[in-house]
Amino acid sequence: MIHEPGLLILVFIILALLIGAAVRHALKGSGLPYTVVLLLVGLTMGLAHRLDLLASQAPLFHHSVDLVSGISPHLILYVFLPTLIFESAFSLEAHLFRRMFMQIALLAIPGLMVAALLTALLARWAFPWEWSWALCLLFGTLISATDPVAVVALLKEVSSRKRLETLIEGESLLNDGTAIVLFSLFYALVTLGSGDASAPLRVVTEFNQVVLGGFGVGLAIGGLAIWWIGRVFNDPLIEISLSVVAAYLVFFVAERLHVSGVVALVTLALLFSGSGRTRISPEVTGFLHHFWEVMAHVANTIIFLVVGVLIASRVPLDQPALWQTLGALYLGLIAIRAATIGLFLPLLQKVGAPLTRAKAMVLVWGGLRGAVSLALALTIAADGLLARELTDQILFLCAGIVVLTIVLNGGTMGQLLRLLRLDRLPEAKQATVDRVVTVVNRDLNEMLPGMMTHEFLKGSDWEAVRRHVQLGDQLADTGGADLAADELEVAFRRRLLETERRSYWLQFEQGTLGRTATEQLVHAVERVLDGPPQIGPRSGLASIWRTPPWLEWLRRIAGVRRLVNSMLYRRLALGYDLARGFIQAQEELRSHVEALAPSPASAETINRQVALNCRLASNYIAQVRDCHPELIQALETQAASRLLLNRERAIISQQLRLAVLDQPEATRLLNDVERRMVALQRSPMARHPAKIEQWQRLVPWARDCSEETRAALVDVLETELCNSGDQPIKQGQPLSALGVVIEGSLQLTCLGQESRRCRQLGPGEPFAALALISGRAPASYRASTLCRIGWLSADALRGIMARDPELSRAVASLVAAEVRE
Repeated sequence: MIHEPGLLILVFIILALLIGAAVRHALKGSGLPYTVVLLLVGLTMGLAHRLDLLASQAPLFHHSVDLVSGISPHLILYVFLPTLIFESAFSLEAHLFRRMFMQIALLAIPGLMVAALLTALLARWAFPWEWSWALCLLFGTLISATDPVAVVALLKEVSSRKRLETLIEGESLLNDGTAIVLFSLFYALVTLGSGDASAPLRVVTEFNQVVLGGFGVGLAIGGLAIWWIGRVFNDPLIEISLSVVAAYLVFFVAERLHVSGVVALVTLALLFSGSGRTRISPEVTGFLHHFWEVMAHVANTIIFLVVGVLIASRVPLDQPALWQTLGALYLGLIAIRAATIGLFLPLLQKVGAPLTRAKAMVLVWGGLRGAVSLALALTIAADGLLARELTDQILFLCAGIVVLTIVLNGGTMGQLLRLLRLDRLPEAKQATVDRVVTVVNRDLNEMLPGMMTHEFLKGSDWEAVRRHVQLGDQLADTGGADLAADELEVAFRRRLLETERRSYWLQFEQGTLGRTATEQLVHAVERVLDGPPQIGPRSGLASIWRTPPWLEWLRRIAGVRRLVNSMLYRRLALGYDLARGFIQAQEELRSHVEALAPSPASAETINRQVALNCRLASNYIAQVRDCHPELIQALETQAASRLLLNRERAIISQQLRLAVLDQPEATRLLNDVERRMVALQRSPMARHPAKIEQWQRLVPWARDCSEETRAALVDVLETELCNSGDQPIKQGQPLSALGVVIEGSLQLTCLGQESRRCRQLGPGEPFAALALISGRAPASYRASTLCRIGWLSADALRGIMARDPELSRAVASLVAAEVRE
């Protein structure tokens, strides 16, 4: 009973996690990479099993390792890769990945092809066996792909350079698609002898199918998962479960369709970390990241032990020629990777952030191989389609390279980074950190006098307190004194922009900033971060507040005017949300200027730019408030309600922590609060313009008409929203309606044969009365401010005028007045 496969697998998992915990605890502060040590432990376990050292003393351990040593390579890919690759891509900064995509793609596609070809040449000419060209290309493909599992695990431990991390990690995540296409093709050539003149074309065709197919699968399943999660409110069990299902389902479906499961996984994860971030409940986001970090840690622990066991258990060790070839191959692969990076370095410099020589060296040394390469080699061995001698040679060399790159390259990566001074922050960024440390140190020193007189603290040994806290004397802020002023200024501005971006996410988490506004504001900051860091003015935000040309064109079509007005109203609500969130972020940014500024002049400049940003947004809000008070009231009501609900939830949670409430009681109260939050979130209070009721302000020229007539006019009135600078009507354009300015101001421009007439129209003023007779606009009208205008169509007016002669006289007076002008 105890030797059943299921129980043996459970024993191995428990043992692996126990070993992982012990190794991680032992390595604290040692600087040794966790994954390297795990691989060595796995090798030791595999050798012990191979030599039957523990068969009699620990039979359960022996049988569990025996079961693992025969694991299917497909199982390795299907069980571990979804977790590891999804977590890795999910933790990437989506905007940084997009910015560096061309560099990543260069290394992952043509870079891998060049490396595979050079490796094939090395195998053909340097190996002591007479391998065919197809076999050499097959081997070059499976050994050239850098493994995301190994690279990601290492970088998370030893690197502190985000762009370099993203480049190496992105390359290792994407080049799997290229490797699998080439591997499948050359494996078919080797086993079936199906090579022909069309092989190169087939490579291109299959590559496109695999990559684009994987992208499509990831996009489809990811979009569906994000849509579902977006309809869930603060339920971590549902949201996390859906993320797990999506990761495994997308990989399974992609592989079943013979497209790249890794590309599908990366697409899915980038959807989650990009547009999906605002669909995940803010309360769940942190928990979701922690969950996937734990999942990745467990998968990493198990897979590196499994790889070690597989290599030590199944690789032939008694052939000297293999060992000699392995040494030559390792050196050759390092040289090939260096040559590949050097070949593409000019292009890499042009299409993205510059790569220094130090970073290029890390890129070369970071070409680790791992579970993916080993799984492909094990697939060859498991299929039994090649001679046993060939499969033994491929498996030995692949396993040896996996061990050497992880142990030697991975084990020395930390030393290389220290040697190249890449294990620390850039000097300008470090200067910012130093200034923060100075501020913290000053604050703690200012606390000491009050603590020394405190009733329950005055007896402390204050010298010992200083030692424990490592509190120094107050020092002058000299951070970055040796650096160029422009470097300090760039680092300072980038730090402020990071603060601004974080402010938007905090507002979103608090429920005071909408999803779309959060996405647009974050993207605006990220666009600035991608270039020279600029605090103000923000021309990108100003463009959001203007009506886009396509919407301007659409509203000239009479049949869709009502739909366009609704879209403009929603855009107006979004603009207000953006402006309010922007001002709040600018105030947060302003609070950090004095502490982080490298000089008083720099602080003054930034404060002026922040003030300009706030003034620009405040002017827009003032226009919206004057023109659409009902919209402002609805949005502010929604924000105030959410803040109060947040506070209510926080108080209940605090009472639970203080044991004033029991868990069941607190859960009922919290569920009630969240029910009201969901209702508030789905409230339609700001989606449609309110009904116009202030008739005297709207059409004073019809004041002599009956109350029934005024009500009828209000019923047929069609409103239109215009941003400052919009031109709703041009002179000579077909028009058969009377216009009325409801809010804001409109500039009239009439071009005659010999003259040009301009004047401003304010609230309540009619215009374009002549269009009721001529059918064409008598002048051009442009919004001077944010404004709202109303249209009374000729057909509607005729029906009402037939019932009320006073309205006919009022309209006739308007036409006569325009004729006189």
